[in-house]
Amino acid sequence: MEMIAILIIAGIAIVAEQVIFRRLVLKKVTYTVRFSKSEAMEGETIEIIEEIVNDKKLPVPWVKTELNTSRWLEFAGTSAARASDTRFVPSVFSLKPMQKCTRTRLVSALKRGNFRLESASMIASDLLGLVSASRALSINETVRILPAPYELHEGDLSQEELYGEITARRFICDDPFLVSGSREYSGREPMNRIHWNSTARCGELMVFNNDYTTLNRACVILNMQKSPIGDPRPLITGDAETYIKAAAFIFDMLSARNTETDFYSNGSGGIHEKGGSEKEDYMRLLRVLSDIENTCSLEIDDFIEQMELAGIYFRDRTDIFIITAYIDVRMLDFASLMRRRGKNVIFYCNDDSVNDSRIIRVGRVNRYYFMNE
Repeated sequence: MEMIAILIIAGIAIVAEQVIFRRLVLKKVTYTVRFSKSEAMEGETIEIIEEIVNDKKLPVPWVKTELNTSRWLEFAGTSAARASDTRFVPSVFSLKPMQKCTRTRLVSALKRGNFRLESASMIASDLLGLVSASRALSINETVRILPAPYELHEGDLSQEELYGEITARRFICDDPFLVSGSREYSGREPMNRIHWNSTARCGELMVFNNDYTTLNRACVILNMQKSPIGDPRPLITGDAETYIKAAAFIFDMLSARNTETDFYSNGSGGIHEKGGSEKEDYMRLLRVLSDIENTCSLEIDDFIEQMELAGIYFRDRTDIFIITAYIDVRMLDFASLMRRRGKNVIFYCNDDSVNDSRIIRVGRVNRYYFMNE
């Protein structure tokens, strides 16, 4: 009889436990996830912070969450399952009453783009594993991955730019903020221009000597067209990423030289992005690169012609960088026109079979300078 009574009590306890956990195991349990930063560079390691809270007096002995993310976010120390472009990342927690648990995961960004954490699922069980309760969660967290510039080896770029003969811009007035030394007083300079230290050393009146400055302005044209033959077909995915990285490299190079930069592309429906010379302008151009889709809306020659018809004549640009999979006759004619207007034209192209007397190849990165005819 005692054994029967024990079995009856145990059965009642098990049934009661199942009823309680089925109704309450996920009640007042919240799960949130966020990125440690909203923006990162390609290849950089960032953090994803998971936080789960059990805000009730009933423990949750076992709860599993499964996060739905992009396959291009690689989690360290996990063997997350993949389904096409989706990655499922599981986590298991055990929560005491009124407990919060925070877990930080290291994530490597494998590709540029905008990645969103859209959904997650949560499954909980009781002490005996007899009850299972689940809940679908909606998450709206995004991170922007900026394209990383090429890491070129030393010697890939020459220290001497083969610009040839171009018109040198010079202003009538010198720059009052750029002092290049001192010179003799001519009698026409105001008293506030006298260089007293040089005057004391030389024994005669000396004044500040100011130099002339000009502002370099560049534009980068990214051609997303695969070849000049047939309809404007987009680049192969791998080539597209290569050229986007090349554009990021040029932006980085021009930013280091404080060069005002514009960006144009025939991808993503056409891009006309005015830039500047500040760090924030450089970051804004990288954000534009991170959003580019591998599409080609118009042939590059027609795209450039449309820009000129729209009033974009590159008149105030001193350097024009063209990133392209090929170089055809119309591109060379455009470069010739720009050279006659006194502008430097530089092609970045992975086609090493280009053979034209008007251009010269420099370095091991297939960089071509358009020379005078």
